[in-house]
Amino acid sequence: MNSKIVNSLSDISISKIDSSESPTKITEKNIYDIYCDNYDSIHYLFIEFQFNWLQQAYSSMKDLDKYNILVYLYKENFLELSEVFKVKSLNEFYINPKFNLDKINIIQISQKLRLSKETTRRKILELEEDGILIKNKKKISVTLKAGLLQKPENTINSFSKILQYVSWLLHKEKKVKKYYKKEFFIKKLKERFTQVLAIFLEYQINYLLVRKTLANNDSELFFIAGCLMYNQIMFLKRTENKRHYQKEWIDEVFNIGNKKGINAMTISDLTGIPRPTVIRKLKILSKQNDIFKDEKNLYYMTKGKFVSDLNKLRLNNIRELSTTISRINNIIFFS
Repeated sequence: MNSKIVNSLSDISISKIDSSESPTKITEKNIYDIYCDNYDSIHYLFIEFQFNWLQQAYSSMKDLDKYNILVYLYKENFLELSEVFKVKSLNEFYINPKFNLDKINIIQISQKLRLSKETTRRKILELEEDGILIKNKKKISVTLKAGLLQKPENTINSFSKILQYVSWLLHKEKKVKKYYKKEFFIKKLKERFTQVLAIFLEYQINYLLVRKTLANNDSELFFIAGCLMYNQIMFLKRTENKRHYQKEWIDEVFNIGNKKGINAMTISDLTGIPRPTVIRKLKILSKQNDIFKDEKNLYYMTKGKFVSDLNKLRLNNIRELSTTISRINNIIFFS
């Protein structure tokens, strides 16, 4: 079996720098400029975050579309709380994480998540059979069992790592006077849990949905393609050149020397998707000329239509992520 994706992006260590909890306002422009000027270092953390999100999502339910439905319902609940100026901490919310959503139906979920009505109806029925949802006409209840699936501790920790690194870069560039450590952000995100998650999940759902459309609206196909991309990005990270300009970054991913592909079994191990399904999806990507298989049965992403379209979204995401970080920082420091 080929070795799995090498190295973690979590080896960036800045924990020795002193910090203070004095409030510091960080504008969207500050974050956007820092992101553009330090694209590699932030984007590697972000890519690791997204890949871990997909791994946890699939591991949780073995079905990314069902997981997205559940995440969407949580997001709607958090938005409702925000609209009435009610904020729950992580601990307060998970004391009794069940909730009801009125006037929400299959058509709405179908449209928001870009699923067919038939698929949405089937997935919701499966969630009902799992005891996670209770549907009664236009009312959907998310049960206590949903809260047992996965508390978002890993999500909070990983996203706090991005917030910490942005804070450090801003401090380093003298844009702000204080630098804040990951532990500070974890504490604040947990305190303002429902308010922050309303913003973050709105961003995250849209981020994944627009990328899923590049993979024939197939979540598993996108995850598998993403696994191959992640592997090649890891090899770029290990190169001696640590400075790749944001616009040319995708070219660098494909121009690195001695890159190694991964085989179907390794993809299955990394994603949790059964090997027969992985092989079937790889054949689709191969037919679309989006991947290449060498004589050792190792797979690589190629600069086909999928990557070209994905790259356009990558560049747009710089501002979208900067906006999301700015909004969350404003909540952390001024709520």
